Amino acid sequence: MFKSFVNKFFFIYAILTLIIFMILTTALTNIIESFIINNYKQNMLNVAEVISEEYISAYSDQTKMATLNFEYQVAVLSNHIDSRIWILSSDGTVQIDSEKGVNSFENIKIENKSIEKAQNGEIVTLRGNFYGLSSTPLVTVIYPIKINSTTRGIIVMHSLYPEIKKEANYFFNLTIICLLFSLLFSIMLMFIFSRRITKTFQEMNKTARSIANGNFESRIMITTNDDVGELATNLNFMAAELGKLEEMRRSFIANISHDFRSPLTSIKGFVQAILDGTIPPENQEKYLNIVLDETNRLTKLTNEILLLTKLENNGIQLDYSVFDIHLIIREVLIKFERKISEKKIHITLLIDEKQIMVTADKDKIQRVIYNLIDNAVKFCSKGDRITIETTKYKDKVNISVKDNGPGIKENEIKYIFNRFHKTDRSRGEDKKGTGLGLSIVKEIMTAHGETINVNSKLNVGTEFVFTLALAKNK
Repeated sequence: MFKSFVNKFFFIYAILTLIIFMILTTALTNIIESFIINNYKQNMLNVAEVISEEYISAYSDQTKMATLNFEYQVAVLSNHIDSRIWILSSDGTVQIDSEKGVNSFENIKIENKSIEKAQNGEIVTLRGNFYGLSSTPLVTVIYPIKINSTTRGIIVMHSLYPEIKKEANYFFNLTIICLLFSLLFSIMLMFIFSRRITKTFQEMNKTARSIANGNFESRIMITTNDDVGELATNLNFMAAELGKLEEMRRSFIANISHDFRSPLTSIKGFVQAILDGTIPPENQEKYLNIVLDETNRLTKLTNEILLLTKLENNGIQLDYSVFDIHLIIREVLIKFERKISEKKIHITLLIDEKQIMVTADKDKIQRVIYNLIDNAVKFCSKGDRITIETTKYKDKVNISVKDNGPGIKENEIKYIFNRFHKTDRSRGEDKKGTGLGLSIVKEIMTAHGETINVNSKLNVGTEFVFTLALAKNK
């Protein structure tokens, strides 16, 4: 049961809710009981104030009728607030007790600390058995009757605590029932929500397993506008990207297989022809040179694959040195002189200074420039232009290789440096290209900790820009 994250979450939520419920129950018990008792005390004080005024009036009259009328009022008020009322003289003797009969305290002198405080003019409230005089817990209010700031009598009012408790329990039970319904409702909603989340996670897990097994067409059908929906969208995006990557991988393997098979077929055919005498001895040198070219082509392809693998695995150590980047650009352009002339490509060099010294691996940067110019030459038609520009910016130099060839589709730009990405355009007019040039460029620049970016528009051209660190002046 607890292997599921959602089940754990639901269990923790239920436990915490129950704990909070118990804490609230305890707190509400005290709050409601205190509120009811304080309310009783306040009512008793209000009644005591009324009795005090009536006592003063009867005290001033000092007639039997006034005394009887006062006793009657005390009895009525006692019944009204359901409390036992004593009227004490200033020395603490009970003159009037609202309860008559054998249990009456009339003519009994009460002496305790609370009565003494009342004799001194203090209002006293307390809870208990009133110094052992009652077998039942009481809530007691003691109120001094003052005439001209002198205590002339004392009002003592007793309410049975169990009766007050009963009223408090009524409100408490009503509150607990409401809380209990709220608790059950919230747990029920949480249970339904957790089941829904469980179902969602199960669907995600199922789709993730399907993707892991190679089914990149799998999708999660969740469109909620929340974190779960965002996670589902990201998983679907990941599946789509993996699908594209798998497609490029298969295309890469097919292209590499073709690149290996074509020269091997030529080599086998010419060697077989020489061995069986189909090619006469006087023509063998020509075809052996073709075999050599195809062998060199295979060697170049193999070396590029090995180089890219080593770069991706951080297997190549960079040999840093200080050199002139402009000199490297000129050396590389010389290697393309024949191809540039054949296509009648116009070369434009835009440089800030005659010499810009940089710190990098000279051979690797030469490979970068070679691959970028080679890429530009392949995609340029006759009469097109290639512009190479260097620009200093702070402690860096930006090197740009720009052509006005056919450009790259917008949706392909983000895959241009991927080793598996190889469109028809990337092969250019030269069908002997390996298609690994830009991947090698990207890995070399990453190894240097530098950046390379591409900007391209269809039928406008393509520009590659990479950065190098300027050599520090000693």
